[in-house]
Amino acid sequence: MTSRNPNALAEAQSSSEMFDVMCPPTAGFDVYKDRPVPTGESKTRGVVHQRKIWHRSVHVWLVDPKRSLVALQKRSPNKDTFPNRWDISAAGHIGSGDESRPTAVRELAEELGVICVEEDLDFLGTVPAEQADLGGCNCFEDMYVLRCDSESIAFAVGEAEVSAVAWMPVKELEEKLAASDPSVVPRTPTYRDAFFRHLRDEHGCAW
Repeated sequence: MTSRNPNALAEAQSSSEMFDVMCPPTAGFDVYKDRPVPTGESKTRGVVHQRKIWHRSVHVWLVDPKRSLVALQKRSPNKDTFPNRWDISAAGHIGSGDESRPTAVRELAEELGVICVEEDLDFLGTVPAEQADLGGCNCFEDMYVLRCDSESIAFAVGEAEVSAVAWMPVKELEEKLAASDPSVVPRTPTYRDAFFRHLRDEHGCAW
Protein backbone atom coordinates (compact mmCIF):
# COMPACT_ATOMS: atom_id res chain seq x y z
CA MET A 1 0.00 0.00 0.00
CA THR A 2 1.38 3.42 -0.97
CA SER A 3 0.30 7.02 -0.41
CA ARG A 4 1.66 10.56 -0.71
CA ASN A 5 4.95 11.16 1.12
CA PRO A 6 5.25 14.60 2.79
CA ASN A 7 8.93 13.88 3.64
CA ALA A 8 10.00 13.16 0.05
CA LEU A 9 12.77 15.13 -1.63
CA ALA A 10 12.06 17.16 -4.76
CA GLU A 11 15.06 15.74 -6.65
CA ALA A 12 16.97 12.46 -6.67
CA GLN A 13 20.26 14.02 -5.56
CA SER A 14 22.33 17.18 -5.71
CA SER A 15 25.92 17.18 -6.95
CA SER A 16 26.66 19.98 -4.47
CA GLU A 17 25.87 17.91 -1.35
CA MET A 18 28.85 17.83 1.00
CA PHE A 19 30.31 14.55 2.31
CA ASP A 20 33.10 13.93 4.81
CA VAL A 21 36.09 12.24 3.17
CA MET A 22 37.26 8.95 4.71
CA CYS A 23 40.64 7.21 4.60
CA PRO A 24 40.58 4.09 2.39
CA PRO A 25 39.90 0.89 4.36
CA THR A 26 42.85 -0.95 5.83
CA ALA A 27 43.62 -4.54 4.90
CA GLY A 28 41.57 -6.88 7.04
CA PHE A 29 38.92 -4.27 7.88
CA ASP A 30 36.57 -5.92 10.41
CA VAL A 31 32.91 -5.39 9.52
CA TYR A 32 31.82 -5.76 13.13
CA LYS A 33 34.57 -3.84 14.97
CA ASP A 34 36.27 -1.34 12.68
CA ARG A 35 34.90 2.08 11.72
CA PRO A 36 35.83 4.56 8.97
CA VAL A 37 38.56 7.09 9.75
CA PRO A 38 37.83 10.66 8.57
CA THR A 39 40.55 12.69 6.89
CA GLY A 40 39.15 15.99 8.15
CA GLU A 41 38.20 17.08 4.62
CA SER A 42 34.76 17.47 3.06
CA LYS A 43 33.99 17.41 -0.65
CA THR A 44 30.91 17.62 -2.85
CA ARG A 45 28.97 14.60 -4.05
CA GLY A 46 30.09 15.28 -7.59
CA VAL A 47 33.77 15.31 -6.62
CA VAL A 48 33.74 12.19 -4.41
CA HIS A 49 31.98 10.17 -7.10
CA GLN A 50 34.10 11.47 -9.98
CA ARG A 51 37.39 10.98 -8.13
CA LYS A 52 36.37 7.70 -6.45
CA ILE A 53 36.93 9.15 -2.97
CA TRP A 54 35.86 7.13 0.06
CA HIS A 55 32.87 8.45 2.03
CA ARG A 56 29.96 7.02 4.09
CA SER A 57 26.38 5.85 3.60
CA VAL A 58 23.56 4.10 5.45
CA HIS A 59 21.64 1.03 4.28
CA VAL A 60 18.33 0.18 5.95
CA TRP A 61 16.71 -3.17 5.20
CA LEU A 62 13.03 -3.68 6.05
CA VAL A 63 12.66 -7.34 6.96
CA ASP A 64 9.60 -9.45 7.77
CA PRO A 65 11.20 -12.36 9.69
CA LYS A 66 7.92 -14.24 10.05
CA ARG A 67 7.57 -14.59 6.28
CA SER A 68 11.30 -14.35 5.39
CA LEU A 69 10.68 -11.34 3.16
CA VAL A 70 12.74 -8.24 2.50
CA ALA A 71 11.49 -4.97 1.01
CA LEU A 72 13.32 -3.69 -2.07
CA GLN A 73 13.07 -0.31 -3.71
CA LYS A 74 13.52 0.25 -7.43
CA ARG A 75 15.89 3.14 -7.88
CA SER A 76 14.69 6.14 -9.84
CA PRO A 77 15.99 6.55 -13.42
CA ASN A 78 17.32 9.92 -12.22
CA LYS A 79 19.81 8.41 -9.75
CA ASP A 80 23.49 8.92 -10.58
CA THR A 81 24.44 5.38 -9.52
CA PHE A 82 22.66 2.16 -10.54
CA PRO A 83 19.46 3.76 -11.91
CA ASN A 84 16.42 1.50 -12.50
CA ARG A 85 17.79 -1.37 -10.39
CA TRP A 86 16.26 -3.04 -7.35
CA ASP A 87 18.12 -2.12 -4.19
CA ILE A 88 18.13 -1.85 -0.40
CA SER A 89 14.82 -0.81 1.17
CA ALA A 90 16.20 2.67 1.89
CA ALA A 91 19.68 4.14 1.67
CA GLY A 92 21.57 7.38 1.45
CA HIS A 93 24.91 9.09 1.90
CA ILE A 94 25.83 10.53 5.30
CA GLY A 95 26.19 14.28 4.87
CA SER A 96 29.12 16.28 6.17
CA GLY A 97 28.87 16.54 9.96
CA ASP A 98 25.88 14.17 10.15
CA GLU A 99 25.63 10.94 12.14
CA SER A 100 24.71 7.46 10.92
CA ARG A 101 21.53 6.58 12.84
CA PRO A 102 19.72 9.91 12.35
CA THR A 103 20.56 9.67 8.64
CA ALA A 104 19.06 6.18 8.49
CA VAL A 105 15.86 7.37 10.16
CA ARG A 106 15.63 10.32 7.75
CA GLU A 107 16.24 8.20 4.63
CA LEU A 108 13.43 5.82 5.61
CA ALA A 109 11.04 8.75 5.93
CA GLU A 110 12.16 10.46 2.71
CA GLU A 111 12.25 7.40 0.46
CA LEU A 112 9.48 5.16 1.84
CA GLY A 113 7.44 7.30 4.21
CA VAL A 114 8.29 4.89 7.04
CA ILE A 115 8.63 6.59 10.42
CA CYS A 116 10.76 5.03 13.16
CA VAL A 117 13.08 6.06 15.98
CA GLU A 118 16.79 5.32 16.16
CA GLU A 119 16.28 2.61 18.79
CA ASP A 120 14.17 0.61 16.33
CA LEU A 121 17.16 0.08 14.05
CA ASP A 122 19.30 -3.03 14.49
CA PHE A 123 22.90 -2.21 13.51
CA LEU A 124 24.80 -5.01 11.73
CA GLY A 125 28.17 -3.46 10.98
CA THR A 126 30.07 -1.39 8.41
CA VAL A 127 31.17 -2.79 5.06
CA PRO A 128 33.73 -1.02 2.84
CA ALA A 129 32.44 -1.37 -0.72
CA GLU A 130 34.76 -0.47 -3.59
CA GLN A 131 32.27 -0.16 -6.45
CA ALA A 132 33.29 3.01 -8.28
CA ASP A 133 34.32 0.95 -11.30
CA LEU A 134 31.01 -0.96 -11.29
CA GLY A 135 28.73 2.03 -11.71
CA GLY A 136 28.62 2.84 -8.00
CA CYS A 137 31.04 4.58 -5.63
CA ASN A 138 33.63 3.84 -2.95
CA CYS A 139 31.72 3.91 0.29
CA PHE A 140 31.67 2.65 3.87
CA GLU A 141 28.16 1.23 4.21
CA ASP A 142 26.52 1.15 7.65
CA MET A 143 23.94 -1.65 7.59
CA TYR A 144 20.70 -1.64 9.60
CA VAL A 145 17.65 -3.90 9.83
CA LEU A 146 14.16 -2.73 10.74
CA ARG A 147 11.75 -5.55 11.56
CA CYS A 148 8.22 -5.07 10.26
CA ASP A 149 5.04 -6.82 9.11
CA SER A 150 4.84 -6.93 5.32
CA GLU A 151 1.05 -7.27 5.41
CA SER A 152 0.38 -4.14 7.45
CA ILE A 153 3.16 -1.64 6.73
CA ALA A 154 2.23 1.28 4.45
CA PHE A 155 4.70 2.88 2.04
CA ALA A 156 4.67 6.43 0.67
CA VAL A 157 7.50 6.53 -1.85
CA GLY A 158 9.56 9.59 -2.63
CA GLU A 159 9.13 9.51 -6.40
CA ALA A 160 12.26 11.55 -7.13
CA GLU A 161 14.36 8.75 -5.63
CA VAL A 162 12.20 5.61 -5.78
CA SER A 163 10.20 4.16 -8.68
CA ALA A 164 8.56 1.27 -6.83
CA VAL A 165 8.67 -0.91 -3.72
CA ALA A 166 8.22 -4.69 -3.64
CA TRP A 167 8.65 -7.56 -1.17
CA MET A 168 11.00 -10.37 -2.19
CA PRO A 169 11.74 -13.69 -0.48
CA VAL A 170 15.14 -13.55 1.24
CA LYS A 171 16.20 -16.71 -0.60
CA GLU A 172 15.45 -15.13 -3.98
CA LEU A 173 17.41 -11.99 -3.13
CA GLU A 174 20.37 -14.06 -1.95
CA GLU A 175 20.35 -16.01 -5.22
CA LYS A 176 20.08 -12.89 -7.38
CA LEU A 177 22.99 -11.20 -5.62
CA ALA A 178 25.15 -14.33 -5.79
CA ALA A 179 24.45 -14.61 -9.52
CA SER A 180 25.18 -10.90 -10.18
CA ASP A 181 21.66 -10.51 -11.57
CA PRO A 182 21.63 -7.20 -13.51
CA SER A 183 18.19 -6.28 -12.13
CA VAL A 184 19.62 -5.71 -8.62
CA VAL A 185 22.39 -3.47 -7.33
CA PRO A 186 25.49 -5.64 -6.71
CA ARG A 187 26.81 -6.24 -3.20
CA THR A 188 30.26 -7.50 -2.21
CA PRO A 189 30.70 -11.05 -0.87
CA THR A 190 31.56 -9.56 2.55
CA TYR A 191 28.34 -7.56 2.54
CA ARG A 192 26.21 -10.52 1.48
CA ASP A 193 27.74 -12.83 4.07
CA ALA A 194 27.22 -10.36 6.92
CA PHE A 195 23.67 -9.50 5.90
CA PHE A 196 22.27 -12.98 5.30
CA ARG A 197 24.09 -14.44 8.31
CA HIS A 198 22.51 -11.73 10.47
CA LEU A 199 19.03 -12.47 9.14
CA ARG A 200 19.45 -16.14 10.02
CA ASP A 201 21.15 -15.78 13.40
CA GLU A 202 19.54 -12.64 14.83
CA HIS A 203 16.12 -12.46 13.19
CA GLY A 204 15.27 -16.11 12.66
CA CYS A 205 14.71 -15.89 8.92
CA ALA A 206 14.58 -19.34 7.35
CA TRP A 207 14.99 -20.20 3.66
